[in-house]
Amino acid sequence: MIQDLYFARPELLWALPPLALLGLVYVHLRARNKILALSRLLIFCLILAAAANPYFVQTQVVQSQKPSITVLDDKTGSMTVFDPDVAARVADLTGASLRTFSGDSTPLGDRILQHALPGSTILLVTDGYSNSGRSLEDALALARSSNSTVFALDIDPVKGDAGVEISGPNTAVLGGDYPFRVMVRSSLDYSGPLSVYADEKKIYSDQIQANGSASIKISHSFLETGNHILRAVIAPDMQPANDVYQKSIYVVPKPEVLLLTSSDSSLAQNLDDLYKLTAASELPPSLDSYKSIILDDIEYSSSLDRLEDYVREGGGLVVVGGKNSYDLGEYRNSTLERFLPVQSFPSRFEGGKTLIFVLDISFSLLSTLTKDGTTLLDYEKALAVELLHSPQFQDYNVGLVVFGTRAYNVIDPVPLSRSQNVLADRIATLAPTGTENSYLDSGLELARDMIQASGGEGEMIVLSDGNLQNYGDVVVRSKELIREMNITTRLIQVQAIPGATGSFPDIASSTGSEFTYFVYPDSLTTISTPLPEETRPPEKNITSYDLAVVNQNHYITTDLELNATITGFNDVTPKPGSLRLVALTDGKPVLTVWRYGLGRVAALTTDNGISWAGLLYRSPSSQLISSVVNWAVGDPRPQEDRVEGEDGWQNTPLQITIASNSRPSLPGANVEKIGDNRYTATFTPNSSGIYYIGDYGVAVNYPLEYRYIGYNPDLPSLIMANGGKVFTEEEAGRSLIAEASRVSQRMTEERVSRRDALLIIALLIFLLEIVSRKINDIRRQGRTKP
Repeated sequence: MIQDLYFARPELLWALPPLALLGLVYVHLRARNKILALSRLLIFCLILAAAANPYFVQTQVVQSQKPSITVLDDKTGSMTVFDPDVAARVADLTGASLRTFSGDSTPLGDRILQHALPGSTILLVTDGYSNSGRSLEDALALARSSNSTVFALDIDPVKGDAGVEISGPNTAVLGGDYPFRVMVRSSLDYSGPLSVYADEKKIYSDQIQANGSASIKISHSFLETGNHILRAVIAPDMQPANDVYQKSIYVVPKPEVLLLTSSDSSLAQNLDDLYKLTAASELPPSLDSYKSIILDDIEYSSSLDRLEDYVREGGGLVVVGGKNSYDLGEYRNSTLERFLPVQSFPSRFEGGKTLIFVLDISFSLLSTLTKDGTTLLDYEKALAVELLHSPQFQDYNVGLVVFGTRAYNVIDPVPLSRSQNVLADRIATLAPTGTENSYLDSGLELARDMIQASGGEGEMIVLSDGNLQNYGDVVVRSKELIREMNITTRLIQVQAIPGATGSFPDIASSTGSEFTYFVYPDSLTTISTPLPEETRPPEKNITSYDLAVVNQNHYITTDLELNATITGFNDVTPKPGSLRLVALTDGKPVLTVWRYGLGRVAALTTDNGISWAGLLYRSPSSQLISSVVNWAVGDPRPQEDRVEGEDGWQNTPLQITIASNSRPSLPGANVEKIGDNRYTATFTPNSSGIYYIGDYGVAVNYPLEYRYIGYNPDLPSLIMANGGKVFTEEEAGRSLIAEASRVSQRMTEERVSRRDALLIIALLIFLLEIVSRKINDIRRQGRTKP
């Protein structure tokens, strides 16, 4: 079979072998004119092959000389702080078509997909906050898969607006400390009053300064059970809807908590004011009245096995470590370990290290060409992708930062072992953005923030042409940042020709960083070699371990100020499905949680503060202990006739969960049964205020459209991760058309049929046969003439 030859109806080819076989038999046994019979057989075979429609697939690059550009102008309510005419000006400069959408919601993802045609280009003029419809991440990925490229315009607010929001749990314990956070967001600088009321009684008032955003942590104690309302107010401005925020809190009596301890425990002192605490040395006969049970460094015994049913039925369990528990208390392979989120054997977390790539994508790398026409940017990206395959990094979490005129977080640290292709793809699609500026220090600041947020050991690799001679302040600031981070830093300078100079040697010598350079087309397989045995640093005698929050998106760790070290811990391994919230810098878990049945289980694998973790039980880190127990307790109200619901937003569907023996009736709500005596009621509030279901209140605030103010800082990284660029207005007018033409290149596959060729060959054979017969007839007639 000819390579790359295909058939539209290949099943017809099965008829060729029997047709040829029968034809040859006929020719051999019965045909008087064998040549004629063979030609007819060949014609039939060619016609049959033509009926199968043979074709080749031809691939070609198609580029539009006049690309299709759509400027998508966001005219929703949150855009009033921006210049309203910028989209029209860009459309006029580029000759692009202008499409607008408006309203009190931003279905940005839906609008992108609406205009994402193959080979087209979309320029977003938006604040980048999508609050309805398909998510922005999904829409950008789908647009890219359909060969449509999405760009964005970098716009700055020109008018001032501010909004306020309260963040905190929806339940509080009677008389206990209820911490919450008030956030003020602003498009420009906000300087004005902030007042907070609890049930119309002022509990906070001050002048605040917010440059983009400000956050204030406040605590309050409620002295009566039932529903209470917090209200935060800022000064009126151009959009008054988001100047007031209400939050509903349901206050419950102190829940009963059992503390199982074999000695006088400091935990009792920390928890006695918050809960109705009972301390005991062994489990009582009945556990039904306790919302949570705390095991304080308790050695395993079979009497603890009945805690499994207690947790499965909805009870909370907190297991605090020490010298008699976990790996030191016979937990390994016990019934107790079966429902804990950890296993009592040492863990290995090579992936505790974080590596941040910092790549230069300024225009200088795009404009510099190597001897064969390859851009220096493409060479830099190829080296970065090759680095991803280095064996020494396979257990790392790897993040990506790029810098040019601005710095962008392209991807947060992810395990390289399972995200190598994703990282390589993100690197391959990087393109310059902004002007020719090269602000290395901005990229280093983002890398520093990434490493600090990861809570692990950090390393950094910076790739650039080192062309910073005209950026003295940037070089000085970059040196300060590298010294401040005090981590392993490798500076790789890429060069088009030998002997090129750059600023990296100076930065490396001033900061103690490693430096190397690569001249195109040199390749790279590893970037470091092991230190000689005699120069290896001596092992450190570790006397304390730093703690770090590794998951801030959990009830326990939200707004947690953790500033503590411990001197000992139980070495355990998290189970699949558990969440590691607090860990040592090498990744070993200190706080791990999961759900077991209807209950919640937390494993705190350091002690109660007597020997190992004294600093953990001091303010502000002590909030961790109360948050863990609060999470384990859950909602302390009785299961019967219980209403649960988060605060909502005007014109956004709101879901309430109701436990009831009978189907609840709520006017205007869609009620569905989701379990035994459990229902969900969904409705869309059309105004703000407090909505009551029985005595349980749910606060509904301004539309989501006005929650976030200003330009979304995550939009540039999302755009670049999907092959796009971010332009200023001036850059869009100058280079948008050229960029749209470049990205409009697409590979097309076209079927080229060869059926006509087969039919022509068959026709030619037939004609030759006719001509041959005529010639023979003429010759015979000539021989028979008298």
